[in-house]
Amino acid sequence: MRGADERQKKELDALGGGWLLAFDLSVPCGVLALHGPGSTLSREVPARERTAFLFSEIHELMDEAGVSREEIALLGAGRGPGSFTGVRVAVTAAKTLAFALGVPLVAPESLAVAAAGVGSPGRLVFVAVDARRGEVYYGIYRVEDGYPRTLLPPRVAPPEQAARELSACLERCGGEAVLTGTGIAAYPGVWPAGAGVAGNGAPSVEGLVRLCRMAAERGETVDPFALRPLYVRRPDTGKRREKGRCAW
Repeated sequence: MRGADERQKKELDALGGGWLLAFDLSVPCGVLALHGPGSTLSREVPARERTAFLFSEIHELMDEAGVSREEIALLGAGRGPGSFTGVRVAVTAAKTLAFALGVPLVAPESLAVAAAGVGSPGRLVFVAVDARRGEVYYGIYRVEDGYPRTLLPPRVAPPEQAARELSACLERCGGEAVLTGTGIAAYPGVWPAGAGVAGNGAPSVEGLVRLCRMAAERGETVDPFALRPLYVRRPDTGKRREKGRCAW
């Protein structure tokens, strides 16, 4: 594991380019990362804290690193799909910070962030996030030179349908798949036999940093005022809202 960790550190250091502040709150245990010359600091952001404490966590992380707001050169935010509340908070925070700091913003798909964190070169990565209500958000990627190329864009469906689409993709493309995301453990026994499972379902700090850096290098910055959350399912309404409950 130490060799793999050192390799990932060298890969991230090679991307460089000033300090990056990035976060992905698309799942119940989100992540906040600060990456700069020779250093990557991160914190988990639990669902119960993402709304009230995100900005205080950012300030504390910057203080820990000794980084001032003037040193932030790039912002990154996962734009979903995932938790309606988490994605909305991440997008709103990204808009606010991009305006306040006056720095470029990248907003990769959250499923692609997960794929970038676990993908081996050339292998398929299937990402499934528990969407509740008996469904998963899912997508299929192939990681090429560290960047996840989309084979199946994000969508939502029952896990059985997602598994069928994964099997069909494996038949067409050949090879093996790596499975990751909170939806894998939420629906055990559904996925194709023999597929490897990677990660613990939370966004990977390495994947978030790598994808944000590479997106910036590829010129994939976004206008903060035009940024919108990536929703592939309408928010919960009706009885859930009447009871004061919101989508996690």
